Amino acid sequence: MAKKSLDTITNSWLYRACKVIGDVVTISALFLLFCLPVVTIGASVTALYYTVYRKYYKKSDSISKDFMHSLKDNLKNGIIVNMIYLIYSAIAGFNIYFAFFGWGDIRLPDWYMIVSLLPLLPLIFTLPFVYALMARFDNGIKGTLKNSFTLCMINFPKFILIWFIVIIAIAICIGFPPSALVIPVGAAYLCQMITEKAFTRAIDVESSREEDPAEDKASEAIDNV
Repeated sequence: MAKKSLDTITNSWLYRACKVIGDVVTISALFLLFCLPVVTIGASVTALYYTVYRKYYKKSDSISKDFMHSLKDNLKNGIIVNMIYLIYSAIAGFNIYFAFFGWGDIRLPDWYMIVSLLPLLPLIFTLPFVYALMARFDNGIKGTLKNSFTLCMINFPKFILIWFIVIIAIAICIGFPPSALVIPVGAAYLCQMITEKAFTRAIDVESSREEDPAEDKASEAIDNV
């Protein structure tokens, strides 16, 4: 009788809804916690992607274990890639500030305002896929950055949608901080709808070329995926 009552409870829509909410809050809380040191943001984003992938694509229930597993495996590379982006962004940001506002009495030509924006392109054309690739494949830092750029190129303009999702997610979290316990998982899930299709397409292209030895290897769409 007790087992039947327990089954009734666990199969109810309310129980399932509470479990979904609990999982989402747990994953988001872990993500935010490991973002606090700042230098670990990259590893935390990677772990978020991996955990959401495991949860909603592989139906894994070990969310905390999955998160910590990915965080541990990608901590070193995540920190290095994150620092590369932070330092590069700081330099690019200073360059843009200097171009638009000058430095004391020093003023640059107006045409340099446009030129100063060009260093943003590497950020725009690599960030959308870099942490997803790190979560799903082992290509090393150089390979991950290279493949992220390649995926952005062959998925233009779909990767712009990833930027849109991320920017909207950040704006919502800033405007309503409590949403930060839900939004990261929702944003990661939406981004995966784009990235996983891109990965599948790249893998299919790679496989078809491996089956055809006459195919020119120099034109590969992505390496080691």
